[in-house]
Amino acid sequence: MTIPTEVERLEASIQRVWNERDDARRIVAIADIYHPDAAIFEPTRQVTGHDAISAVVAEVLAGMPEGFSFRVKGTALGHHGVAIAHWEGGPGDQVIVSGSDVAKVAGGLIIEHYFFFDPPA
Repeated sequence: MTIPTEVERLEASIQRVWNERDDARRIVAIADIYHPDAAIFEPTRQVTGHDAISAVVAEVLAGMPEGFSFRVKGTALGHHGVAIAHWEGGPGDQVIVSGSDVAKVAGGLIIEHYFFFDPPA
């Protein structure tokens, strides 16, 4: 079975953007995965554009412990240009944050990316 483009883009975003601490490498990954006018939506903020997305990622990762990474949990799903992935993050096998992402893809790039965070256990 072929993996839909929207699933590939969402998984690539989690792996290549949201785990990248190097600003230069992250902005290259963002340009590969996100539309120039892409917007990300968190419960308390919304930003648009590559530089703003990169700044949010840098801020998030700066607040995480050494060895922290996000990883897709289970199988991401997608159709008709929309994908959903469940994820968790922490150092090693430890989980300190989890949630789900939904991304809308247009022209092969993420145009809208929504973040949903699980309540603390």
